[in-house]
Amino acid sequence: MHVFYLHGFASSPRSSKAMFFAERLAARGVEMHCPDLNLPEFSTLTISRMLQQVERAIAVLPPDEVVLIGSSLGGLVAIEATARQVGGSNCPITKLVLLAPAVELEWERWTEIGPLGVEGWRREGQIEVFHYAHDQPRMLRFGFYEDAVRYHPGRRRLEQPLLVFQGRQDESVSPPIVQDFARAQPHATLHLLDDGHQLKNSLDFIWQETAAFLPRSPTPTP
Repeated sequence: MHVFYLHGFASSPRSSKAMFFAERLAARGVEMHCPDLNLPEFSTLTISRMLQQVERAIAVLPPDEVVLIGSSLGGLVAIEATARQVGGSNCPITKLVLLAPAVELEWERWTEIGPLGVEGWRREGQIEVFHYAHDQPRMLRFGFYEDAVRYHPGRRRLEQPLLVFQGRQDESVSPPIVQDFARAQPHATLHLLDDGHQLKNSLDFIWQETAAFLPRSPTPTP
């Protein structure tokens, strides 16, 4: 079993949630893969590039099933990667764990766009975004928006089992949108939590449910 963690927007493989999952999976003898989706440069970020990075990361692994854990924008990428089966027949994506997944990019919630909106972003060519991994602002080109509007993960219907966690007080992703997405999936389990977008107060519960959801893995050698 290969497990991938796909981090969120303006985040990194060193985020607190990524480290949380890496530590707990390691205790079960499972190495977690967490590609840096900012590379090669955050300013040129696109959904298409993120999908290509995931595909390349899976392609170099030995044949086995793949589980994707996607947080926020990483959840969007996980849904699209699964729908496209970017791992091919050698490494099929068999299960998803979605944490406050951005099943729709709600541009009106993007405070970074500012009062001039998408048209202002288009005219200026870029916007300033606070990047949490660098703890300082970074520029993001309008190409991100142009590419992102091509994707509609909320319309996807996936046959794979899905485990979805969504905070009721989420300030970035609308809980009703995630609820509608989960209801439309044949094999989705949704947990609505009294938490915000980061789900920081619910991580122990999330891990408990995720550990039971994952395929069986070898017991680590003492």
